[in-house]
Amino acid sequence: MLAQPFIENAIEHGIRHKESKGRIDIRFRLKNGMIELEVEDDGIGRQKAQEILKNQNIEHKSLATKITTERIRALNKRMKQKIFLEIIDLMENLQEAKGTLVNIKIPYLQR
Repeated sequence: MLAQPFIENAIEHGIRHKESKGRIDIRFRLKNGMIELEVEDDGIGRQKAQEILKNQNIEHKSLATKITTERIRALNKRMKQKIFLEIIDLMENLQEAKGTLVNIKIPYLQR
């Protein structure tokens, strides 16, 4: 539920417009009592993707990110331990985009 929109965004906006073959890594790990989910792509970056949409006269608002953020906010209201979401623009040395990393940390609840 939380991973799918970011995986879809990585495909649709990250690697779709890339001239070479793209890569998406999806990682799950248990770390410090949290399930850590990472979706990392080596795409064109969020800024360049927005520029392409703008040049194609496509008005695009990321509903997936907004809906997921709202979902996390609603879940966090009911939970003692919170879910964290971080979206990082990956950059080369010369400040050129080299992809996006989404990091979601979810409390691991043992029964």
